[in-house]
Amino acid sequence: MKRFLISAVAIVLGLGIQSTYAVPGAHASKKMYSNAPIRTNFVLPSVDGLNCYTADLHVHTIFSDGEVSPEERVKEAWIDGLDILAITDHIETRRQERTWLKFLKGYSPDKKGFEQINTRCSRGVHADSRGIVSDLNLSVELARKAAKSYPELTIIKGTEISREPEHIGHYCALFTTDNNIIYSTDDAQAIRNARAQGAIITHNHPGWERLSTNYTEFEKKIYAEGLIDGIEVTNGKDFYPEIVRRAVEKKLYMVSATDIHATTASIYGKQNFYRDMTLIFAKDKSEKSLRKAFLSQKTLGYCGGYIIGEESLLKKFFLASVSAKAAGGGKHGAKISITNHSSFDYTLKHNGRVWQLPAFQTIVIPLFGKEPIFSVENMYHVDEKHPIVKLTINK
Repeated sequence: MKRFLISAVAIVLGLGIQSTYAVPGAHASKKMYSNAPIRTNFVLPSVDGLNCYTADLHVHTIFSDGEVSPEERVKEAWIDGLDILAITDHIETRRQERTWLKFLKGYSPDKKGFEQINTRCSRGVHADSRGIVSDLNLSVELARKAAKSYPELTIIKGTEISREPEHIGHYCALFTTDNNIIYSTDDAQAIRNARAQGAIITHNHPGWERLSTNYTEFEKKIYAEGLIDGIEVTNGKDFYPEIVRRAVEKKLYMVSATDIHATTASIYGKQNFYRDMTLIFAKDKSEKSLRKAFLSQKTLGYCGGYIIGEESLLKKFFLASVSAKAAGGGKHGAKISITNHSSFDYTLKHNGRVWQLPAFQTIVIPLFGKEPIFSVENMYHVDEKHPIVKLTINK
């Protein structure tokens, strides 16, 4: 009987303890804030019946010389409001791989580590007969797997062919199928290998580590061969004004890209503008539609609050972004109100005066007896000229 009573007490105490610490719905902590990611939502106009998609077409991960994983690249792109992200890790430069090999030395049979095989062959140093032995498709595969949690984001498979910058340059291949068979010790052949897969080629940062953006002999060769489809007019904070003319004359799509290696928050988080991006005008985000947009030069670049591209496309984009109506008169003549319906700010110049038109705001401007003709000061086309637009005034 005594043993039964002791057991019963123990059971009751046990139940009491369990009910104290395991009540369904009870928590030991209190949430002080929400850490759920919040996506930037862009409102941008369609042009000629084509949707406007935001894209970063040049980024790096820890699978080359970036500082974040492919999964994190996808997450931050979604947070930053992008519709399209191209993963373009270097083929020839894989700095982080050398670090991993040191970290994993305990896995080697002799516990002394693994040999670094052709992890740095981008500045005139060719890979030896073993070539590139790493799986250059993995970063894209991981990004696409991660993107399943962010259905708004489309991943483009790509890579960057990275050679000696002063005379050869760097080139992003987009829509590749197998990054493992692109490398060649012949600089032009590497680009040809990507094109053989159906990839389109962007000429990256054409002024990087150079004194001018004039064609090099190698560039003359590959342009003449028809191997280049697009070109970066901006890369990070760098703008190449002379390249805008080249893009128009050669019928190349224009790209603004972050070429991000660090986190986007560390570079753009405290700025008063969005991360660099390419605006792509396409029917939808299918590969077929995106290819058509690129090859018909339906792109604009956004960098530091400036929008860069071909003049007529800039005008169409701006005029689709705003509306104007009469706003009475004054001692200087008629006034108009201009409303910005887009997520981008605009800087307008009329009659020698400059006006700021913030996103989703309305301003009233006196016309000084003149027509509603404006220069859009934060748009650039050929020779750093600003597009001149005439607004239609609604009654």
